[in-house]
Amino acid sequence: MINHITKYFALNRQERNGMIAVASLVVLLLVVKYFIVYHYKTQTKEVLVIALDDIATKLAEQNKEASPESYNTTSLNSKDSLFYFNPNTINYEQALMLGFSGKTAHTLINYRNKGGKFNKVIDLKKLYGLDESLFEKLQPFIVVKDNNTFDTKFKKQEKENKFAKKEKQNITIEINSADSVQWNQLKGISFGRARMIIKYRTMLGGFYNIEQIKEVKYFTDSLYDMIKANLTVNPALVQKLKVNAVDFKTMVHHPYIKYEGTKCIFALKRNKKIVANDLINSSCFSREQLEKVLLYLDFE
Repeated sequence: MINHITKYFALNRQERNGMIAVASLVVLLLVVKYFIVYHYKTQTKEVLVIALDDIATKLAEQNKEASPESYNTTSLNSKDSLFYFNPNTINYEQALMLGFSGKTAHTLINYRNKGGKFNKVIDLKKLYGLDESLFEKLQPFIVVKDNNTFDTKFKKQEKENKFAKKEKQNITIEINSADSVQWNQLKGISFGRARMIIKYRTMLGGFYNIEQIKEVKYFTDSLYDMIKANLTVNPALVQKLKVNAVDFKTMVHHPYIKYEGTKCIFALKRNKKIVANDLINSSCFSREQLEKVLLYLDFE
């Protein structure tokens, strides 16, 4: 009973000043009203008295709504004020937002200032003046460093995810058919990098050997060395360009042929179908380039 009364009258300085100001204004209005009524009775209009009564009544109601009991009830019932918190670090204002009374919030701060510490969630329940129902409400949101806290569970899950990622590194993928999800399972391959690999593979038509992966933009030698043991290639999956049927726009996007090579090939096949020897005997590509280009061309 004593604790309840103490909580009821627990006010901070701002609340006390506010209540004193409102009460003073109410008293002042009442004095003015009765002074006017009895000193200038014959000249007073009824409407003025009614207006003063209304103002005094509204101020009294506002003062009642701002009472400590109303404030605490609102804080306790407000779902929006609940958030994850560590009782070892929250400040006075945050404690009030969570529903602590002013006195209990001061008790919490003083306890910590004297070297007190909450090592477990249940320790907060022992705080002097903390209502049991409030503790039950706040318990799911309390975060302290023990085996049952959100913080520890998060770190444990993060560790498990890293272990799972390490386990996935032991898989092997076929580079001409692997999708972005499969690529992402390899260490150092994000979804963004996986999309870049697949885009280049599509433009190229496929890979004949795993070293061609290094031709992808920003693909470093160190990254290649890290994952090459996890890669296999099936050259049979390569899609070749049909030289005598393909259009200019399609061929020009091939990474090995590009614009100059495409223009030269189309000049060769201007009025006829060409064969591999036509291209070999031309000056469209250097010998080194030609060896790569011929792998992706179908002359039938």
